[in-house]
Amino acid sequence: MGKTRIGVIGLGSFCRNYHIPNLLQRSDIDVTAVCDVSQDALEARPEGLSVSRTFSNVHALLHANLIDGLIVSTSNAAHFDVCKAALEHDVPVLVDKPITVTVEHAEKLVTLSKSSDVLLQTAFTRHFMSSTEYVRRKISSGELELQALTAIQRRSPDRHGPTDGGMLHRRTVHITDLLPWLTGRPVLSVSAVIDYEEGEREETFIEARLELQGGLRATFLGIKHSEEYQDEVNIYGADSSYRLERERLYTPTRRDGWKLATDLSDYGNSTDHFIDKIQGREPKPNDPYADRHSDDGLRALRVVAAMHESARTGKSVEIR
Repeated sequence: MGKTRIGVIGLGSFCRNYHIPNLLQRSDIDVTAVCDVSQDALEARPEGLSVSRTFSNVHALLHANLIDGLIVSTSNAAHFDVCKAALEHDVPVLVDKPITVTVEHAEKLVTLSKSSDVLLQTAFTRHFMSSTEYVRRKISSGELELQALTAIQRRSPDRHGPTDGGMLHRRTVHITDLLPWLTGRPVLSVSAVIDYEEGEREETFIEARLELQGGLRATFLGIKHSEEYQDEVNIYGADSSYRLERERLYTPTRRDGWKLATDLSDYGNSTDHFIDKIQGREPKPNDPYADRHSDDGLRALRVVAAMHESARTGKSVEIR
């Protein structure tokens, strides 16, 4: 069996720091095509990334028939057109979060993926973080009896344009995915208050309450302008609690506050998971996974859209 041929579109910082290092660790794949609208980015591609062809247009890449799968790491606003083109060529896709900017476009991609049975996955990196997986297993085994969850994000970067969405699209979509992923319970409804920058859809302050299945409640606070960076999820149980700060996991102690947990198991990454799926390898029972047709990406985006609707109407919004 030959090596799996992978194409990459978009050579931004996330791709360079996440997808490409993961790809370079594998001996069973070849990166056969790279695409970016910037010729400078193509010429300055990461060291060690030797490719047979470079492109400035995704359609030219797809017509060249060089790839077995495509990693999409473009701006959020470009996700829909690029993913749609790949799916129409029967090329499996791994797309960075959010799957698209609008729910309507996300629904179209999920429908296309299912109707053609072509793999479409959203790269929710936190599914595979050791910290997240440790807590998820505690919950799924029944060892942790949930009482409530809180999440806080501060200091959202400003380098993206408004067409990519605001803080909710760029960062909070991780949280709207993570809460149901951790708990195994979907979000049923949302109530939110949001302050926007004048003349834009860029959020500066977000306060939201989420009701999950089974009466579980979660709260979220997002603050754009802060000198301090903060990204944490607190999970409160009847007998134990946990704090997730991305890759770091903390447990409370009686006298010394929160203690960093060490020696956590490794559960891989979304890049490898995508390639394994292309190659026909399924995850082991209870291992992290991503939905085959990006239903998780669609659900997370629906919660984001519901937050905006609730802020606009002043009413609680149900998630369909």
